[in-house]
Amino acid sequence: MKRRPTEIDFTANVPEQVGDWLEEAAFTLAALPATGLRPAGARSGWPDIVRDMEDIGWLESDLLPPRPTSDEITRLDQVLVWVQVFSAAERNYRTVINMRLIVHPISGLHRWNWRKIAKIMGTDHKRVQDWHKAAIQVISKKIRPRSFFSPQTPQNTVSAII
Repeated sequence: MKRRPTEIDFTANVPEQVGDWLEEAAFTLAALPATGLRPAGARSGWPDIVRDMEDIGWLESDLLPPRPTSDEITRLDQVLVWVQVFSAAERNYRTVINMRLIVHPISGLHRWNWRKIAKIMGTDHKRVQDWHKAAIQVISKKIRPRSFFSPQTPQNTVSAII
């Protein structure tokens, strides 16, 4: 049986698939066009954006990755929904996932490596990697389809009224 490419196969290793989808989403985001997004009549009198020194390397080549397919966009949309499943207590997970979604469109390298993320978050790079793995586990658990619903009270409990 061949699974559709826009769905997770829950009979296989779900955390591994979630990690793969996150990687693909990062490349899809990088391949999206960044120009021509304004309406045709909109103009701006502001000067061009001054880039950071780290971003200048991104502009050295005119080669752009191919535009994403509709299936890749569908999977990207699904991944962006997953990023919202974290609770307030899991804020670090969301931050790490979002930072790892930023990829250089040509080289494919992550804009934020583990050490840069750790420096910004004030922790160790190994802890950041552990947060990323934990975030994938949280996503995997929260996207699983609900199993058969059962009420909270067991059926064979004895009533106190006799």
